[in-house]
Amino acid sequence: MFTFDTNILIYLAAGDPKVLNFWTEHRSEIFYVPSIVIAEFLSYPLITSAAAEKFHDFIRQTIIVNLDYPIAAQAALIRRETKLSLADAAVAASSMMTHSSLLTRNIRDFKKVPYLDIIPL
Repeated sequence: MFTFDTNILIYLAAGDPKVLNFWTEHRSEIFYVPSIVIAEFLSYPLITSAAAEKFHDFIRQTIIVNLDYPIAAQAALIRRETKLSLADAAVAASSMMTHSSLLTRNIRDFKKVPYLDIIPL
């Protein structure tokens, strides 16, 4: 089980070979996308209409993790302890609450979160 960070979705949309290979190899696995990641991805300044449309098709293959009370409380705790941005804390909390590995290139920030399983792509 894997949780997408926003930067990985941006690299996937851009056709990054490493991310594409990971997606292809693990296509039958369970993938989570935190709702905050959806907002970040769709508000990315360089996204095209075509990429946004492909994203809407792609997201149907994943499980969306909404920011509910337990995840928000965990994100607040993470943020207080690590000084991460609220969005990154919510992504980390979503990954932890789903017991999935976080796919990211933002190792520097996420390594501050104890017990977070990170897969750098």
